[in-house]
Parts: sequence; structure tokens; C-alpha cells
Amino acid sequence: MIPHDEIVTLRDRSQSTMGAGIFLLVLAGLLWAWCALLLLVPYTGSGSKMSAPDCEALIGAPYEQLHAPYGRGACVEERDWPELLGILALSLPFATAGGMTYARGAATRRICVLLLAQHPSGE
Repeated sequence: MIPHDEIVTLRDRSQSTMGAGIFLLVLAGLLWAWCALLLLVPYTGSGSKMSAPDCEALIGAPYEQLHAPYGRGACVEERDWPELLGILALSLPFATAGGMTYARGAATRRICVLLLAQHPSGE
């Protein structure tokens, strides 16, 4: 039979593992929020202050602005779709690791609670 102190120690470690999983999930969520911000907020194109065009948000921009011929598509060149997809791709390992770490910690905690409930109270 596993000693009571070891079960309590394992339960405490599982709670810190769950915390680490939540941290990784929050980090992935922040990357998603950054991507959403880049998609939904209007921005100013590159160039000097006088000639910099005011660009609409990518998600609501008209077709002509997004697919303008070279020379007139300064807004499109400023915020590229591969950059946004790269941010989402960067969030994938954090979300996967966070979900797996949290699940491992939660499962370990439940096992510890079950073991503590079945453990004789005198030891």
C-alpha cells in the first residue's frame, strides 16, 4: 500500500501540473487574440506619415483593396496572410501541450483523491 504522505505529495504535484497546463493554454489563447487583433483592427500602412494609407481591417476590407495590382496594394503588403497563419501555427504546440499537461494533472489528481478515500485513516 502506498504511504499517505506520498499520495498527498503526488496530489500536490498534480495540482502544479494542472497549473502549468493552464498557463500553456492561456499562452495559446493570447496568440489567438493577437491574430484576431491583427485581423479585426484597422491600421496605417507603411511609408512616410504624409503618404501612409489608412487601411481597413483585413476581415472587412473590400475585395479591391485586398487584390489591388502592384503599386496600389500597400495595405496588403503591410499585413500578410502568411504572418497571421504563422501566429496560429505557433499557437498549436502550446495548445496541444497545455491540453495534454492539464489532462495528465487532472487524471493524476483524481487517482490521488480516490486513493486517499480508500486509504485507512490510521496511517
